[in-house]
Amino acid sequence: MNSIITIIISLLSIGLDSNIEQVSDNSGCICGTLLLDSTWDRNIYLSYIETFEEKFAVSNNMIIANSKVDSLGKFTISLHELPSGWSLLRLHVVKKGVSPASLVIGSKDENYCFIIANRFSVIELHNSLRKPIFENVSISGAPYMNTFEYINQLSDYPNSFNYDNRLVEKEFVEEVVSEKLKSIADTCTNPLVSLYALYQTDFQGDYFYDPAFYEAYLSKWRNNNSPYFNSFKRQIPVSEKPKWYILLIFLFIAVFISVAIFVRERKSKKINSLSIQERRIFELLQKGASNQEISDEYNIELSTVKSHVSSIFSKLHIKSRKEAINLKVKRISGSVKNFV
Repeated sequence: MNSIITIIISLLSIGLDSNIEQVSDNSGCICGTLLLDSTWDRNIYLSYIETFEEKFAVSNNMIIANSKVDSLGKFTISLHELPSGWSLLRLHVVKKGVSPASLVIGSKDENYCFIIANRFSVIELHNSLRKPIFENVSISGAPYMNTFEYINQLSDYPNSFNYDNRLVEKEFVEEVVSEKLKSIADTCTNPLVSLYALYQTDFQGDYFYDPAFYEAYLSKWRNNNSPYFNSFKRQIPVSEKPKWYILLIFLFIAVFISVAIFVRERKSKKINSLSIQERRIFELLQKGASNQEISDEYNIELSTVKSHVSSIFSKLHIKSRKEAINLKVKRISGSVKNFV
């Protein structure tokens, strides 16, 4: 009797262990509808991107799964090959007759999109027949992807303006966007989306201006040992940077800025010494205009032009038209504003 009970208990134990293993290995998937025209091969490929630096790398070894896309556009890709943590994934398709390990970047035939998921994610993806085919996909089952897409839009924002060669304005917009991306990184609960936001900034350069932020950020995610965070930590080895080294860099930057401001103020006084008419003539000088062309442009005597040019040279401490052309100034709305 005791032996029978022992056998029953053993069988129940084996069955329980089997169920636990099934639950623990209950992998997720990416599925949905992908509408393709007749030029596309009806396969969709899933690549595992190990670090953000490899975002646009492509090889057969990176492709971990694929699925047929049926006549209705339906597909399902299992995620059982993924690590247990969060991963950056890339879905892509290729044209008929093209190698699966190929990407098309930046055209109507762009053939990929990125998704963040883990082994147990269940994500649905649906597109339209608009081009590029992944341009307007709808994604469900991964609410953090809304933040991911917002990060992409935000990082593209500085390039959406025509700055008309005004470098200061472009740098200001980029700085505002960078601060917004850092704020997203600081508040986002998904570790990979958070880190992705920082990768859209110049974090290596920004570290020297705001080391406290990066020290706090790495402290927050100190237990995350994914390849993504390890790569990031190698690029910002906060713990290895001695304090005197940081102070020396800040001192150098402060001296450089002070000298630049001093030089700029000296040059500002020079340009401010020009009269309105002299500034107009100076603009034409910088464009390589001759005295006769200046005379024709402003309907003034040639002798008057020569007098103004001589005065400009004297006030700006230059001796030739070549020096006038090479003199850097900042223009706002087409008029000389100040020296850069």
